[in-house]
Amino acid sequence: MYSRVQAWAHDTFVADRALRLHDYILEYGKLIEILAETTERSLLDVGCGGGQAAIRMKERYPHLNLTGIDLSEWMIASARQRARNKGCVIRFEVADALALPFLDASFEAVYSFGSAKHWPDPLKGFGECWRVLKPGGELLVADATSDATLQEVENFFAIARFPSLLKKPVVAILYRHMFRPARPVQTYRQIATELQMPEGTVSH
Repeated sequence: MYSRVQAWAHDTFVADRALRLHDYILEYGKLIEILAETTERSLLDVGCGGGQAAIRMKERYPHLNLTGIDLSEWMIASARQRARNKGCVIRFEVADALALPFLDASFEAVYSFGSAKHWPDPLKGFGECWRVLKPGGELLVADATSDATLQEVENFFAIARFPSLLKKPVVAILYRHMFRPARPVQTYRQIATELQMPEGTVSH
């Protein structure tokens, strides 16, 4: 879990820019096609932070029934206030990704951006996401991996559209503090196998 200072810094300086990455990931993961359908669907955002991504999705797809969870009480308080200010009805709860407080098969879609690298037991976290997903539902988890190449980190920088003058220092910071401490992609492939997820579930 982020400290209060880390949570504030992420919520203030990173989260809004990260929305560009969320858009890219939703499109890459082919979840946009499903979200755009007018059928009412229940979605869970695991590690929702300050709620920016969930609020953006609710604004774009008002028929969605959205729930966001985060381990940080401060983040959830910020998310609730932000949703009220935007007039969005979203359920935000303080909860642990390793022990989701929901019944089996509760959601048509479960997604998580940038949270999995913080889970102390990723197998348990993915197992929980898999448990609360309805049969035939969609699971989309995206995060940095420790075996990302420098070019992939630069691609990440470009998608987020950081100012080009900041490329060298920001890429170095991302590589050192976000990618290198993360887990290798092989960890997630092993988890997918253990949970008997469909072949090809994990892409790099």
